[in-house]
Amino acid sequence: MNKNKIIAFIKEEFKVGSIRNEMFPMMTHFGVRDYSETVHSLGLNYITAIGRCIDEIAAVSECPVYPHKENTMYSDYIAEGIETYGDKMSEVRPDSIWFSKEDNEPVLICEFERYEKNRRKDLKVKEKIENLLIAYHQLDANVPIILFVYWSYAAENPGDIDDYISIFDNGFRKSNGTYVPGIKGVKTTYLIYRCVATGNSESLRLNQWVEVG
Repeated sequence: MNKNKIIAFIKEEFKVGSIRNEMFPMMTHFGVRDYSETVHSLGLNYITAIGRCIDEIAAVSECPVYPHKENTMYSDYIAEGIETYGDKMSEVRPDSIWFSKEDNEPVLICEFERYEKNRRKDLKVKEKIENLLIAYHQLDANVPIILFVYWSYAAENPGDIDDYISIFDNGFRKSNGTYVPGIKGVKTTYLIYRCVATGNSESLRLNQWVEVG
């Protein structure tokens, strides 16, 4: 699996939008209403569709991830045993996961989340990034690509989320005090994008996907 080739494909698609235009005209042409989870549903399905357009990839949406049973590295960092960590309270469900058709190994995990400049929404973005890191380790830290996309209205100027993004490098502590380490930078690359929603709440177009950082 050529990680750099997949990253290049993602970047080109976000820039040009060939798959968006063909498969999701409501995002690029007709517009969608900002109602309930509509934007979230479209975003995660679009990202999954990108994976399905790569021959070597099998991509699924909202797939639960449980601890890798042979994982010894991550268990060194958590107080509870692997059985406890795998219970429903610890279930993580990334918005999109891509697998290699050749060996069924995970290739990419992704979250797509709304960002608004208020503390409650800030914490939601932070939680999604932490969930990605947990999923990463539950997959035995064997994931070449992590993708995090946040969306916001064009007129809204999102705050600086560098502190949240740094979680991928530095790790974080769970509420019970256990430490979740950062990614293995030699093996894993993370991509951060902002999806800019133009129009109004009755008709949003999601046709600007901008790399951050």
